[in-house]
Amino acid sequence: MPGTSPERFSKALTSGADAVLIDLEDAVDASRKAEARESVAAWLETTTASRTARLVRVNAPGSPWQDADLHWLGGVAGHLDGVVVPKVETAAHIEHVARVAPHGCVMPMFETAQAILNAPEIVRANADIPALIFGAEDLTAQLGIPRTVNGEELVLARSQVVLAAATIGADAIDAVFVDLTASGDLLEDCRRAKAVGFRGKTAIHPNQVRVINEIFSPTEDEIARARKLIAADVAARAAGQGAFRFENRMVDQPIVTRARRLVELAEKLNTD
Repeated sequence: MPGTSPERFSKALTSGADAVLIDLEDAVDASRKAEARESVAAWLETTTASRTARLVRVNAPGSPWQDADLHWLGGVAGHLDGVVVPKVETAAHIEHVARVAPHGCVMPMFETAQAILNAPEIVRANADIPALIFGAEDLTAQLGIPRTVNGEELVLARSQVVLAAATIGADAIDAVFVDLTASGDLLEDCRRAKAVGFRGKTAIHPNQVRVINEIFSPTEDEIARARKLIAADVAARAAGQGAFRFENRMVDQPIVTRARRLVELAEKLNTD
């Protein structure tokens, strides 16, 4: 949400999203940056903590506004759960913001060709990086290509972000889907991102949250099957077996690991 729309902040907390992201960057006109910071600060000071994380996206490294954003962060960090940094291209961009971010928690956005190519270096920054966020609109604009529904033009970039996230145990969060009326296309875009390895997706309207949660949350059947597989693995190990047969398929440890991760995600969502 734009930092200049304070009437929408609290409503977003009830949308069902895991996090609310208030923007100081692209959604705020250059003439209203200071106003946006004041509105966000006032809201943060009067809002109690909840299960929904409160994040702020600051302006990009090298922009005329980031220094003022970081100075401002020093006064509100105690009310935030993390900071999103757009157009990151180096580890230094992350470390610069992490010095004033709450608990050093910084989430880089990969929105340029340089960021995609530098992803392995960026995630090694000296910072707490719980998630990487992919930005498809800026990337396709830089490449001079349209963003399509089938997403073939993004396969390499998406994969690079997912692989970089996996190397540090972070979540990869997919890009926004800008068509607010095409719920079927949003559903397919979510499925495509999940198949590549993304663990979630950013939304630009509350109506998108239900579809996103539906795709990225484990189903009851998936959870039940994963628990059954884990139990079978315990029994196999007790019998001195490594690989074992489960539902007419041979199973070894990578498959068990995937099942354990699914159950861990389900338990985390239930706890939150």
